Amino acid sequence: ALFGTVMAKHPNIKIELVKGKMEEMIAANDMPDLIATTNLYMKDMLALGVGSDLNEFVKTYKVDLNSFQPEAIEALRLYGKNGELYGIPYTMNYGLLIYNKDIFDKFGVPYVEDGMQWGQILELAKRLTRFEGGVQYRGFDPGTEATFARSYSLGTVDETEKSVLNSEGYQKVFGWLQQFYTIPGYIGENNTYKFGNKAFYQDQTLAMFPTWLAAISSQLKQAKAQGREFNWDIVAHPSFDDKPGLGREIEFQSLMVPPTTKHKDAAYRVILTMISKEVQAEMNRGTNLTILNDPEMRKEFASDTDLFKGKNLEGIFKVKPAPSPINSVYDSQSWKYLIEAMNEVLFQKSDINSALNRAAEKADKYIREQQAAKQ
Repeated sequence: ALFGTVMAKHPNIKIELVKGKMEEMIAANDMPDLIATTNLYMKDMLALGVGSDLNEFVKTYKVDLNSFQPEAIEALRLYGKNGELYGIPYTMNYGLLIYNKDIFDKFGVPYVEDGMQWGQILELAKRLTRFEGGVQYRGFDPGTEATFARSYSLGTVDETEKSVLNSEGYQKVFGWLQQFYTIPGYIGENNTYKFGNKAFYQDQTLAMFPTWLAAISSQLKQAKAQGREFNWDIVAHPSFDDKPGLGREIEFQSLMVPPTTKHKDAAYRVILTMISKEVQAEMNRGTNLTILNDPEMRKEFASDTDLFKGKNLEGIFKVKPAPSPINSVYDSQSWKYLIEAMNEVLFQKSDINSALNRAAEKADKYIREQQAAKQ
């Protein structure tokens, strides 16, 4: 649907969506002319050598980078060690907090509000975590250790590719997580302490859940189709007390042009159309939030649907996205060490500093092994 307008404007350009593993496409010498990826996975794409510098494109076609959400351009610039620009963003996601009004009403707790900090969310979570009528309700699921860390813009490595899992930032994050996870009644059977989408949308036993705008759009449509509607609303993503006004990290989709493309001009024409104000406004009225730094356009988000009718949509933009962390090819393994550290804190009663030090040592060992294997 996104590319329908592009093809209508360029009938001589055929756009075909190809899905598959990039490594297999490279091996088969069957590369696409455009690659759509999130900023969180661009590092993986660049490691495969499929990125080309788009500064020439920006200059030739007079693309105004100041018209984009500034955090997106800043995040893209992190990947260009010598000023290269490897992608052009075309749609973004936004962090928020969705909550179940029915659970708040059931226990007579005042609703969550825009601009709250994690300490206030913690107090609400304590009041909403109850066992009643044979059902265990939980006030809040902070998500994974990785996602909760993103308001601090915490990745897993620094500029020298040394682990930062034992940093002051992660110590603060673990301190907050420990307070949430140890609320009486929170940890479930088999030491389960993450409940997520199923508990919120299906079981409807979770009162508050930090997530993405794009995620709730699809989950709520699915819940409605399955007859599981409930009374919900959204507020701005909560902030840390020492990072007021900063929500979840920036996440966005970009288009990359591989250096192997034989249709560079056509690829550029597609990108130009995708970032035009006309197409941005059209897709924004659906469920793809505009990447343009245009507050008036954002107010029109999803207006072609009735999904957010009567909801606090404008409230979620009262916080700014946190700057993007340094994304690394070592992230996925490092997150596993982070989970191990939280398990140590919760179930082996390890102190936070010791658990994080062990996680950092494992991560650094893994990084050294991976670097040695490439030499």
